[in-house]
Amino acid sequence: MDRAAQVLERMKGPVVPINVCFNVDGTINYDAIGAYVNWLCEENTPVLLLTYGSSEFASISDEELWELTETIASANDGRSLYITSTSYWKPAKTCDFLKHADAVGVDAVKVQINPWLPKTRETLVRYFDLIEDASDIPLLLWGVAPPPFPVEVVAELAQRPNIVGMKNDAHPFYDYYDLVRATKNEGFGVVSGGQMRNFVFGHQIGSPAYLCPIAPFRPDIALQFYQLLVEGNYAQGWEMVYRYEEPWLKWAIDKNWLGVMKSTVQLQGLYPNNLLGPPNPPPSPSLFTEVREKLEELFGASRTRPT
Repeated sequence: MDRAAQVLERMKGPVVPINVCFNVDGTINYDAIGAYVNWLCEENTPVLLLTYGSSEFASISDEELWELTETIASANDGRSLYITSTSYWKPAKTCDFLKHADAVGVDAVKVQINPWLPKTRETLVRYFDLIEDASDIPLLLWGVAPPPFPVEVVAELAQRPNIVGMKNDAHPFYDYYDLVRATKNEGFGVVSGGQMRNFVFGHQIGSPAYLCPIAPFRPDIALQFYQLLVEGNYAQGWEMVYRYEEPWLKWAIDKNWLGVMKSTVQLQGLYPNNLLGPPNPPPSPSLFTEVREKLEELFGASRTRPT
């Protein structure tokens, strides 16, 4: 089985976007991130992802992204499928990063083309032409709107053997479904940019994976949900959406999404704080306690560790 086929075979179920742990001085706490990745692997998390938003690329340097990519690969050690992402780079720098990711043990790379570049066939296809020979590491596209990545260009690029999928951050229904249907016969997986709710629909038409808002701290629940969908038990899948995801998202987004998610990792005893990347201010001092109480209310207290 070639590398692209191996990635497609493993790119299934809940995806955990890695929230980055920052020190008080704004540097990255690589040791804490390594410990968190190890815990996720021990919990049988299928897919790990470094990505622009949840991983706060706007707050980290290129050099830090290089080191962070290697840190996670080392901690993961092949246990979960590990996808890292480029930053908004010129093709030449992306080529260097692909070689680095390949050398340190990353499974695939999501290529994030700057949204300010024209989303025309000529520009998008040429970008991938220019990075084609850098490495044979499997690649994922990234779609964000407005405007969306043109469906016909995705379908064209999906025919390339090293381009195995796409993370959709455009419309969670219309663009998502159009992309899945346009690439269903190409050995290509469209990953939902988020939410169990969207994946209940997407899974039924062939989407293999989704970014999960619960898997970062309760992989067991995310895996239970995914198994229900695999078995075709969509009714019970919806029950889990209503029981866990809807109340959690509504509360967490209103509070401070990234601060809340980092607090869940801190409650596992894996991160020393819930700080956001610079120049963001620190979350409210009360957030940690509020998150603990909400987790106990919705998920039970058994999976969190005393601090």
